[in-house]
Amino acid sequence: MKYRILLCLLFSLGTAFADLGKYSQLVKADPPSRVSGPPRRGVRITYLGTNAYLLESRDARLLVDPYFSRQSLFRTAASLEPIPNKDAIDRWIAAHPKIDAVLVTHGHIDHLFDAPAIIRGTGARLIASPTSVQIAKAAGVPSPRTRSVRPGSIVSIGGARIRVLPAMHDRVFGVTPFNGAPKNLPPRKINDWVLGEPIAFLIEMGGERIFINSGGRPDQPLALHAAPVDLAIVGVASPEAVAAFPATIKQLRPRYILPSHQDNFFRSLEKGFAFLPLTDFPEVRRTAAASSGQLILLDYFKPWTLR
Repeated sequence: MKYRILLCLLFSLGTAFADLGKYSQLVKADPPSRVSGPPRRGVRITYLGTNAYLLESRDARLLVDPYFSRQSLFRTAASLEPIPNKDAIDRWIAAHPKIDAVLVTHGHIDHLFDAPAIIRGTGARLIASPTSVQIAKAAGVPSPRTRSVRPGSIVSIGGARIRVLPAMHDRVFGVTPFNGAPKNLPPRKINDWVLGEPIAFLIEMGGERIFINSGGRPDQPLALHAAPVDLAIVGVASPEAVAAFPATIKQLRPRYILPSHQDNFFRSLEKGFAFLPLTDFPEVRRTAAASSGQLILLDYFKPWTLR
């Protein structure tokens, strides 16, 4: 409860949310004329906010941590019943009727909540930890459409090879949010979407190697054994995740560095990108500058092709 109160106080201070305009020189996007059909080579990456990405190659289409139904800070702190953004989900499914798999890094609402509706609407398979699969099945995902994985698991979907890696969730004010085993199934309130076993993914598709996690802890560094990668998508939502960022980048030795989960996911997507007050992008930028990788940013719904 303490971290919820502190989080509300932080956001009630009237923080001036900076948008991506301040860092426009780092923002990547394909020309609109090139965004038609699957890419001939490489991987087209579309950022959908929070830690959500659509990854498309000639022979695979993967969706990571989809979250269109953003809950307000008040609803999250009070752990009320979440409200699905059915219109946004339906519009997205209509534009993307075929998804091979939905990959979920952990069971929190901002990573798993919209996955059941998208899986039912697209026929995708869910690739997630045992707890996330348990929650998703209770929320209506058919069991045959799920694959429970742990670190060390390897899954092939179409032309994509997905290796599951260990991960840690960062703490907020010293507390791991919504931790523990599921207490209420099917999930009804926001705190019913519990963390479970956090995982990361190394995705090989379109001739590229992409790492993605949702955060980390500096006091518990992980041996990822994934280097080198072409793109490292690394969560930096909290001070702990920012502090863990340098060790992760040092291990992965990426060609491109994409900090993730740093937007204000308590605002609707329609309002556009704004940095989350808990993040520290200048520090992230300093870390990236000390590495051999190129720091990039993506804006909502504006694809960029990694080649």
